[in-house]
Amino acid sequence: MVKIKHKEDKRDKNLRHAFIKLLLKFPVRDVKFSGKKISLTFFGHRLSDKILSIREPHVAEWSRRRKEIFIDKKISINDRKKSFKALCVHEVVEKFLTEHFGFRTDTESHVVATQKEKEYLKYLGGNWESHELIVYWDWHNYGEH
Repeated sequence: MVKIKHKEDKRDKNLRHAFIKLLLKFPVRDVKFSGKKISLTFFGHRLSDKILSIREPHVAEWSRRRKEIFIDKKISINDRKKSFKALCVHEVVEKFLTEHFGFRTDTESHVVATQKEKEYLKYLGGNWESHELIVYWDWHNYGEH
């Protein structure tokens, strides 16, 4: 009985990994910012959330109760517009994958969302290394290292 369960667990894990690889190939399309909202299309789904710029200790986060994402106000729209937008894309994709497919937030959803964030930043003409430094220092300043 234990051996059968182990085979099923391994098969499920392999299927999840194959699905993640598939998701990594799908682009984020039709990204639009309107006022304090973001909308985009990913994996055939139109997604949208309200954006709140607040003091956020995790750089960016999404609400498990409402259609909202939170971006740390230190990453302001005026100073770091491309990074701000890329973080918004990351959070919307991560939230969708976690809620819709039941992916683990810190591992599975985060991997796909980070790749989509990177692709979107490149599309905007942003620099990934600079963006990572902005995120790192914001995260580091809250003592989350």
